[in-house]
Amino acid sequence: MKALEKLQAQAKAELAANPRLRAGLWLALGIGLLWGLLAQAERLAAAQEEYAAEASRLMEAQALLKREDWAQLLAEERIAGNGLREAFWQAETQGLAQAQLQAALANMASRLHFRNLRVQLGVSQPLPEAPGFWQVQAQLSGLHDPGAELQALHAIATHPKKLVTDRLDLDRRNSRMLLTVSALFSGIQDIEPEGG
Repeated sequence: MKALEKLQAQAKAELAANPRLRAGLWLALGIGLLWGLLAQAERLAAAQEEYAAEASRLMEAQALLKREDWAQLLAEERIAGNGLREAFWQAETQGLAQAQLQAALANMASRLHFRNLRVQLGVSQPLPEAPGFWQVQAQLSGLHDPGAELQALHAIATHPKKLVTDRLDLDRRNSRMLLTVSALFSGIQDIEPEGG
């Protein structure tokens, strides 16, 4: 205990005798206090932002609870959902989906007067990012008249069901077009193979 008292007495004497040491100590205390105030101000600002966001969410929730047009909104949502459902292809099995896509592409290509037409089926797989939907691909190849490739792209873009052009390869020397298309199907049953 005497050593601690002796150390305190020496520190007091040194502080009393050395004005630079006193100024340095006050400066260090001031910097520490300023740092503490700034850190507290940051915490307060973050808390205020969080409170404002929560208050805004609460006001939105209260406004939603006061709405009385839920039946109308539900009816509008059903109409929009039905319109969206009609834009996608429907099939119960993979085979039926592939047959529908193959027939649609063959029909489109015959209207555009493709020659040596060949429609090959590609990958059929469920879309993990869109549960309930399957991507079915097909590849169309054939000889065409000049300009028919643009007509084919237009026919795909304006098809009443959703079709996506994945790839288009043109061989100008032979007037051959190779077109890879994807269609999104809903309603396909994801059946596990038996014995698996």
